[in-house]
Amino acid sequence: MKLDRRQLMKAIGLSGLGGVGMSALHDRRAQASGSAEPMRVVFFVTPHGHVPNAWRMPVLGPNTDVYTEHALGPLAQSDFGTMLRPLYPLRQHLIAIEGLTRTSVLANLAQVAKTGGDNNNHNVAVSDLLTCEAALQRYGLICTGGARSLDQELGLRTGAPGRFGSRVYGFDYTPNASPTPFSFLGPGQASPIVSSPTAALQDLLGYYKAPTEDGGALSRDKRLAELRPSVLDLVAREYQALAPQLSHEGRERLANHQQLIRDLEQSLTSNRVAHCDPSVDTTGHTITQFMRLIRMAFACDLTRVATFVAPVPECPEFGYPADAAVHSHFAHASIAGATSCGQAYSPVAEQAMTDLSTWYANHLATLLRELDSVVEGSGTLLDRTVVVWVSELATPTHEHHNGFTLMAGGRDFFKTGSYVRYPESLPSPLANMPRTGPALSKLYVSVMQAMGQPDTSFGMSRATAHDGTALWLDGPLKELHRV
Repeated sequence: MKLDRRQLMKAIGLSGLGGVGMSALHDRRAQASGSAEPMRVVFFVTPHGHVPNAWRMPVLGPNTDVYTEHALGPLAQSDFGTMLRPLYPLRQHLIAIEGLTRTSVLANLAQVAKTGGDNNNHNVAVSDLLTCEAALQRYGLICTGGARSLDQELGLRTGAPGRFGSRVYGFDYTPNASPTPFSFLGPGQASPIVSSPTAALQDLLGYYKAPTEDGGALSRDKRLAELRPSVLDLVAREYQALAPQLSHEGRERLANHQQLIRDLEQSLTSNRVAHCDPSVDTTGHTITQFMRLIRMAFACDLTRVATFVAPVPECPEFGYPADAAVHSHFAHASIAGATSCGQAYSPVAEQAMTDLSTWYANHLATLLRELDSVVEGSGTLLDRTVVVWVSELATPTHEHHNGFTLMAGGRDFFKTGSYVRYPESLPSPLANMPRTGPALSKLYVSVMQAMGQPDTSFGMSRATAHDGTALWLDGPLKELHRV
């Protein structure tokens, strides 16, 4: 294998040595901070939000003015909100979070009200969910993501030779006239999404099949094991040739990057991938197949960032008539005293949205069990993976405050096994709206820091309340951190 110097520099991000190996540097810091195994992240995205009665647990008491926390371990399954009961056996891995606000969405809607544009709650919220930035508004078109989304940002930082940056799996979401993506490579650039588990598996393993002596083909993990050392040796030789041409500062940076390459080689050949099995069971529900695929991709270190966009199922799949539709029949009528789009409250609608959230929770439980089945170091793959369950809306009736968010895994960084409630003490960017809790973007900062990143903000770092109060959206949710 031969690369010319320009190709080499481009491939490993050393153009001009201005940002020597920053993704690798972050990766190395992440490993140096604790376990030798890397952190991974999954964004489990479901549409339409959740009915509060489906997730709320009375164990925190009635006082909503202060931060409150309760251990999940001692609770009975009946103490869990209905939609969370499928996750009860995994409760020690969970952090259930009440009270976060999609502050960037509210600020975005306030701005659109002044300047014009697409102000549809779904469209703006989908565009903002993983970017935490104002949506890109284009005249006559549905708005879309206005910045790179968090999954793609982390993918850029954790990609490496032989490892994809990130992968997006799942299904198109069409709340209105056309599909609205959640993940973005940049402003207006939707990330490719793979909706077939078979195609996703081929994407991970099927780019190239080298012939074997018996005429068969090498699996991708074996091929990578053969190629990786030669690539890294080539990089080392190119470094030796390049070093004499650099200044003292350049040589120092180069030496640091050589160490990163050695660390990378060690990580790629460590016992961590000894349990890599590139085969995937392609039976059962499509979502189940994707959950197995994510487990395999992480266990084989083929990527460390995955986003799964769950579908809005046909109603018979979660127990309702075939002539009903989630969006038009149930979502807007599901919360007493807080309906939307002119619909009247319906107990059937509330139960349907509760059952839909429970349906999603069952699939999430499958992912957590898959990750927890892989032994890694002193724990499991789930212990070294942060799973974040988010939705574009806080509720199916288009509210953006007091949202419910669930995290799982990442026990070395997060205080798992807890149920927390943040107080709603901040004014809203929109007038005549309830007070709000901390911004969802602060949770994303915590996720970034769990991944070994030094960031203290993501997306909007500041918004303005309707009364002129400055709302600071930066910083992590330190209450969730173990250290």
